[in-house]
Order: sequence, then C-alpha cells, then structure tokens
Amino acid sequence: MRNIATAQTADISQQVEQGVKSYEAGDIRGAIETWQKTLDAYKKADNAKNAAVVSENLARAYQQLDDTKAAIAFFNEAITYYGAAKNLPQVGRILTEVAQTYNNQGQATKAISLLCSNKFDIKSDKKQPCEANSGLQIAFTNKDSHTEVAGLGILGEALRLVGNYDLAIQYLEDASKVKDSRYEILINNSLGNVYVNLGQLWYIRAKSAKQTNGNKAGEFQQNAIGNFNKSIKYFNISLELAHKQNNFIGQLQALLNTIQVSYRSHDFNLIPSTTIDDKIREAVSLTDKVTDSSTKVYAAIDLALLPSDFKITSSITQCSKTGELGNLSNTESINILNKAITVSKKIKISRVESYAYGALGHFWECQGDEAQALKYTQQALIAADQKLAAKDSLYLWEWQAGRILKKQNQEKESLEAYQRAFKTLEAIRSDIITSTRDVQFDFRDVIQPLYRELAEFQLQQILQASVKSDRAKSEVSDALETIDSLKLAELQNYFGGDCIVNVLNPQRVDEIVDKNTAVLSSIIFDHKIALLLTLPPRKTQPGETLVRWVQASNKILQKEELQKQIKAFQKSLILGQGRPDGYDRTLASQLYDLIIRPFVKDFKAANIKTLVFVQDGFLRSIPMAALFDTQAQEYLIQQYAVGTTPSIRLTAPKSSDRHLEKALVLGLTKAAIIDRQEFQPLDYAEEEIEAVKQVFPNSIFFIDAKFAPETLRTELGNKNIFPVVHIVSHAQFGTITEDTFIITGNNRKLTISELEAALSNLRGKANTLELLVLTACQTALGDDRATLGLAGVALQVGVKSAVASLWSVQDKSTALLIEEFYRNLKKPGMTKVEALRQAQIKMIKLTGEESEFASPAFWSPFILIGNWV
Repeated sequence: MRNIATAQTADISQQVEQGVKSYEAGDIRGAIETWQKTLDAYKKADNAKNAAVVSENLARAYQQLDDTKAAIAFFNEAITYYGAAKNLPQVGRILTEVAQTYNNQGQATKAISLLCSNKFDIKSDKKQPCEANSGLQIAFTNKDSHTEVAGLGILGEALRLVGNYDLAIQYLEDASKVKDSRYEILINNSLGNVYVNLGQLWYIRAKSAKQTNGNKAGEFQQNAIGNFNKSIKYFNISLELAHKQNNFIGQLQALLNTIQVSYRSHDFNLIPSTTIDDKIREAVSLTDKVTDSSTKVYAAIDLALLPSDFKITSSITQCSKTGELGNLSNTESINILNKAITVSKKIKISRVESYAYGALGHFWECQGDEAQALKYTQQALIAADQKLAAKDSLYLWEWQAGRILKKQNQEKESLEAYQRAFKTLEAIRSDIITSTRDVQFDFRDVIQPLYRELAEFQLQQILQASVKSDRAKSEVSDALETIDSLKLAELQNYFGGDCIVNVLNPQRVDEIVDKNTAVLSSIIFDHKIALLLTLPPRKTQPGETLVRWVQASNKILQKEELQKQIKAFQKSLILGQGRPDGYDRTLASQLYDLIIRPFVKDFKAANIKTLVFVQDGFLRSIPMAALFDTQAQEYLIQQYAVGTTPSIRLTAPKSSDRHLEKALVLGLTKAAIIDRQEFQPLDYAEEEIEAVKQVFPNSIFFIDAKFAPETLRTELGNKNIFPVVHIVSHAQFGTITEDTFIITGNNRKLTISELEAALSNLRGKANTLELLVLTACQTALGDDRATLGLAGVALQVGVKSAVASLWSVQDKSTALLIEEFYRNLKKPGMTKVEALRQAQIKMIKLTGEESEFASPAFWSPFILIGNWV
C-alpha cells in the first residue's frame, strides 16, 4: 500500500495540499470534499496526470471509510488517467491495490483476474503466465520489484482464499524471494495462514478417516500437526520482523494469528498454555499503541471475546457453557470493548462501530444480562443500518436480538427479529459462503444455526396453534422455506461455489409434486427431530403440510437416540453383504414405526404412490427403501416408489420429451491406487458394462486406460448427444470436496469439479443431461457432510437425475439391478423412480443361486437423486 499521494508538480492546486492535511488530521470526509472539487477542476482542464493523483487519493480516503464500492470506482478512474498519461508502472501498482481491495471483500477471483489473467485456472497446481495488461505482468515488464512482491503476495493470498493452498504457497514463496522489508511481515503472515488452512483440512480428514479408514487417520493427523507447526513458525518470523521494524500493527497481527492457531490446533497442544497467556497479554498492551483504525477495533474484539471453551470456533455467535471467557477477566474484556466503541466512533466507520457494539452485546448475552445485551445489540443494529453498508453484520445482530428476546420470553418480537435476520442472510448468503474457505470451515457455527433456530421456532409456533387458520398455513410455508434454504446453504458450503445457485427452481413444494406424490422433509435440532409431510391437493381440499416430532411411546425421541438407531441400521445393511445374519430387520421395522407409521393413514387417504424424501444430517446416510413394515410384512419400496432430493427448489423440472437411446459408458475394471489407498478390481464390472450395452446398443464405451478426465471432456465436447452417462468405477464422497472423486484409468482421479466442467459441455443440447448413474460409490460413512457430496452431485454437474449407491455394493448384484432398471426405464410412461422401484422389487423376489441378493443389503443402497419423474 502506497502512502497518500502528494503534490508532485508546481501547478497542483493548493486545495490538494489542504485535502492531504485534512486526511492526515483524521478528517477523512473533509479531505474527500476538498479533493472532489479539485478532481472536477482537473477533469475540466483535461489534466490527466493530476486527475490521476487526486483520484488515487479519493480511493484511499474511501477505503478508510470502508466504502469499497466508491474506493474501487476512484481507483479505476486513476487507472484510466495514468494510462492516458502513459504511466504504466503506476497502472500496475493501482491494479495490485484494487486486487487487494477485492481480496479484503472475499472476492478473490476478481483479484486474480486483475493481477494475472481472467483465464487463470484456480484449480491448477501449476503457476500460469499473466496477461500483458495485468498488474503482475506490468510489474515484470517494468522491473518494478515493489509492485512485483506486492502482486505475488496478493495473488498468493487470493489463491488461499479460494482454497488452492499448494499454488498459494508457490506464489508466496516467490514473493518472499523478492527482498522488500515493507512486505516481509505480510508475506510471512499469509504463509502462516495457508498452513493453518492446510492444518484444518487434514484435521477434518483425520476425523472423517477415523470412521472409515483407521489406518489413514493417524497419517492425516500427523499431516495436520505438521502444517499447524509450519504456520506457527511463519507467525513467529512475522512477529520477530515486526519487533525489529517497531511495527505495532505487524506485531499485533502476528500475535492474534498465533493465538487463533492455538485454538484451532488445541487437540494437539502445540503451544504451551503459558506461552499463549503471554501472547494474549502482549496483544492487549499493543492495542493501546496501535493507531486508531478498523484493524485496531477488530483486534480488540477478538481479544475481548476469546472463549474458555476451545471447541468454540465463532466467539461472535457462541457462548461457552459456563459463560466464562478465556484469559481476561470480565472487567478487562468490558474495558477493551468500550475502548473499541470509542475508536469506532472516532474513525466514523459504521460497519466497525456496528461490530464494536454487537460484540459488547454478545459479551453481556453470554453473561446472562439480557437487558445490557439487548441495549448494545440495538445500538449495533442502528450502526449497521445507517447506509446498509454492513449487511454481513446486520444479520448477526438481528439473530443476536432474536436470541436475547427469546430468553426474555418476548416470543413475538423474537420471531420477528429471527425473520429479519433470515431475510438479510438470504440476500447475502451466496457471497458469504462462497467468498473464503475460512467461512466454509466455520459454516456450522456462523451461519447454519440461524436457520435451525428459526425453523425450530416456527415449528413450535405451528404445533402450539389450536386451529388450522390461513396464518397457520402461512407459517408452515415459511418453515418449509427456512428448511429448504438451509439445504441450499449446506450444498453451497460443501461445494464452495455458486454453481448450485444457477439451477435454482422457483417452484415451491406444492407446485412441483403431482397428485400421487408426497414430500417428506426432516430437520434435526439440538434435542429432537421434526418431520414435515407435504401432501398434494385433493378434489375437495388444497394440499397441506403436516408437522410432527419424531416420537417413541408418545414421548419426543432425543436426537442422540435416533442417531444411534440410524447408525446401527446402516451398519447392519453393510454387514449384510458379507453374511446372512448381518442384516437386522428389527432395526428396519423400528425406524419404519418412527418415521413412516405416523403418516400411513395420510398416505392412504391421499392415494400416495411416490414418496420423495428431503433429508437432513445423519438421516441422509440410510436408504429409506429398506425400512420394513412388520404389519404388512413389506419393505417401504414395495409400498411406494422412493426418491430423494437435497432440495425441492433445486429439483430440475421434468423433461417434456425423453429419448433414452444411447449412453456414454465409462468404466474401470482393474485395481487402482489413489493417494496410497488401494481400491480392489471390480470383478463384475464387465458384466455391468455388457448389461448397459444390451439396453443401449448404440452407446460409446471408454474402459480402463481409455477412461481419463481429458477423454471425457473431449467426448462430451463433440456433437454426440448422451442423455445417459453411466460410470462403473469406485467413487468416493468425502467430508470435503477435495476428497470427492471418481477413479479413472491409470490410477488417476476425476474430481467433482472436473466432472462438472466436462458435463457442462452438454448443456443447451437437446434431450441431454437426463441421467447420471454412478455405481460402486463409497461415502465417508457416519459423516453428515460426506452425504452432501452424494446428494448434490447431480445438481453440481447439471444433470436432472442421478442414481448412485450410498456405499460400495457387490458388483455382481449391481449388474443385475442396473440392467433391470434400464430395461424398465425404456418402457413407455415409466418414471425413473418407478423404474428403480420395479428393479428393486425384482431383486427382493430373486430365488435360487441369486437369492442372497434379495437382502436389502444389496439393492437398497441405490437411490434416485433429483427429479423422480
């Protein structure tokens, strides 16, 4: 960041100097008023050189006011004027500053485009050439080392924000080789943050691996520890450099980063608690030495709200169970927060002031003083609402107000606050969720709880109502909207992008289902689970939604108890493939009684033939088709066709004219080794491929070595039309998208992003993207997030429907099921969900040598995702 530009030539107006004096005195708005008049004069005089200088000054002034939109506009003006004045080095420098501004706003892809290229592949692991007019290329051409090191550092930080940590490290290490003391502290901090993110990533993988691959869990944990240790090393270097340069801001940032990594790596005890105590005290003392700024305020908030519970990842939305804070006394925290409010008022930035008041309100909320908490929360709302420049904080304080008012038993006011928070968050959700990976890691704590708390509040209001009124129906509709928005938010968070938004269907539940289809949605709360059944309209009455808690013996069943039963049921299905006694039908009947039985009369009254499930959390991990009705001695699939969709709003509309004449078939029959993990050969893959060939004789096949990511892209980019894409291979769905992939030939991976990119070639072609079939899938069992990958795969790649398995199934039985499914699907008038149902029923009735495949362990893991028609 350059200092404020000052007069360079004798003809620069005295007003420019006056603006500089106002700026340096802290009168930012006065400086803006003066410089704006001067800029207008320079424009009239067609003085590009001086207009550039003043535009640059105005941009930095608006940065100080946290008005990013205005700052970028004036930076762009400065670029135009410097270009007209043939000052390319200065154009390069301003481009890097605008890129940094975009980074600060979480818009990293825009930063990358300005710094290097709008064709930059953010998924690549290799450095890429920059375009001629990009910030970095201008710096390289003009041998401007100052801009070069700044640009490389900003590019590295942008790549960190989009989650490409390996490439971020490469660019940041390049920046560190360009010796420039002004940037050494920042670069080391950025490197530290990259390794923190990598540590988190491996830590998440380690936790997931404990449930699926115990041997890998230890290795992943060591990777996490190694990366956390590297982050600490870089933060220590940054702190040492800041001490040498007497840079208080640099010292404070390095200390805060070290404190944060100690929280994130607490399970490994990498930093002694006494060392962290010292660093906290040192950081607190530095807040009095640092110049008044937004950085100072946010640092003070972080220090004041340090929690005592290391499991807390968002101190601005969570309280420890005891209400106690970390290393600071309550008096110290209050003093720090009050100082933060004073500074925020002085610098006159409404967003910063909003956070300062909101943080103090949250402090009192955690202490149980609702009156004080509400007082400061309302002041935070006033500050956030002044210019609507703080919407990202506005939803936090509305949500906070809702929690406080609820504790005060002001239910009407509380619900209204929750609803305002929901509407605000809905407006900005995509920007928040897709902006940085940091927010993705903390999604469950900073965003998801708002949806769940509001939905629970709405359902409680509905269940308490004594009569069915229009208002009650409206509240049910609102609750469904909240739940569906949660599903969308979870998918966006999992995939870390906005592709999901592009397939949004504005239709509501009651507009997309036909007369014989019911939608059963679930939502999990802290201690209970709600089921919502949406029925189609009848001749004499409109459609309605029924709401019930999951109950056993007329008592609400605790979430933990149902989760235990779900896990046992899932385990019995998987074991059932290996031995006859592995599958326990008793568990299947218990779950039928809990989830299906309460609605059976409603199904019969409405003549329901198809059930579509919109499941939540751990309920996604089991196949509903395998639930067993002991009274009728039938599986659920024998009673109804069963489909699933992650969100009704994301369900693609049915095809007007479906022609399933041929398929693109991709298969792997051989063993493979991916990331040192062995995958066994699929012995019956050839039979499955042959079964597909029998049904679709005009199909195109790529098997083993011919099955490669680039082959897929090329084939789908040709003029061929493939309504069906069938993949016979191991497919893994992990807790994060990096662990979600399909194995191709030659021990290679096809990532979910590569699959989406390849299948996007089919968009816009007639009668395409009808069905994606994935056999031999493997989800991270017991992991709620892993099932998001499976549920969202069809949506992410733009396919109307997908058939996939919840876990890997013996491939001989798979070949039988898939062939029957396809034969059914080609029958006139046959829906996809009914085609799968008939195939599964045929498996149930198998006799002779194949009778073992009648067990739901073999047929039930296959589910239809997306459009069921």
